[in-house]
Amino acid sequence: MNTGTRFTVVLAAIDDYATIEQVHQCLEVQTIRRDLEIQFICRSKARLNLPAGFAERYPDIRIIEGGSNLLLNEARELGIREAKSPYVLILEDHCLPWPDCLEKMLARLEEDWSAVGPGFVSGNRYSSLGIAANMLTYGEWMGYEHGEKRSFIAGFNSAFPIRLLIERGDRLTEDMVTPRTLQQSLTEDGHEFFFEPSAVMSHWESSTYHGVKQILMKNGRGMGMLRARDWSLPRKILWTLASPLLMGFRCLRGANTWRRTGGPVAALFHLAPLSVLWTLGELHGNWSGNRQAAITGSSEVERNRQRFVDGENEPIEKPF
Repeated sequence: MNTGTRFTVVLAAIDDYATIEQVHQCLEVQTIRRDLEIQFICRSKARLNLPAGFAERYPDIRIIEGGSNLLLNEARELGIREAKSPYVLILEDHCLPWPDCLEKMLARLEEDWSAVGPGFVSGNRYSSLGIAANMLTYGEWMGYEHGEKRSFIAGFNSAFPIRLLIERGDRLTEDMVTPRTLQQSLTEDGHEFFFEPSAVMSHWESSTYHGVKQILMKNGRGMGMLRARDWSLPRKILWTLASPLLMGFRCLRGANTWRRTGGPVAALFHLAPLSVLWTLGELHGNWSGNRQAAITGSSEVERNRQRFVDGENEPIEKPF
């Protein structure tokens, strides 16, 4: 490992620099900036379209090209395998860490946890739909004050020891589609995770139903496909019959997040339909025979979240 850095940040830029600029600027003001290796994983430097003089201003940013057909999960895997630090954070382009976030995550990682997840606040402020979507998808890590051991932390935007991910071998490619299956596997092997709510990130969801539907359905399909790929037919049938219970559980979990964190009452009315969309996406994946289509759909919908967000009222930009 490179002794000059302690923590690698993998930031996929499938489109261009504009989609990751705000995240990058948040990384530049991290309290442990000198300890960071920051990677931009792109299809090509030409497509990344960096501003003039970028290399002179940020000489230590690593630009890693993956080819014209690179998918988001493949970009993240490439970054992990290229990392030169003992620990790695897989960061999304619509999730912005606060200045001391990475310092607090690294401190926990160095306590020998197998992964560390941050706490979240909603980047959406105007759209009750976006706030509700945050409560539904990231609510498990919102509104808490004290850190603790958890059986599950945020999939992306969490940090891992590099060696643990490299040991996954060929499985790492699919691990980066939906990390829930990765964490389930690690838990079964006896690994333990820490939830650190004082390490805060702002997370944005779509401001419109059109965007939320795409995100939940396509991500759900990818998750469902990977989780059920080795299931027997009876198990798939049982899960399908129990899916209304899952919808209800997700809706209740979102409501509990609202109770902890507050927010507009209107957000509560979005929880049920969003829970239905997410679960229907997973059902599609459970019964899908097209593995590549499920992976590609999840990759395509997750890149460039800016296109789903209200750029006038709640743009993805530094929250501090």
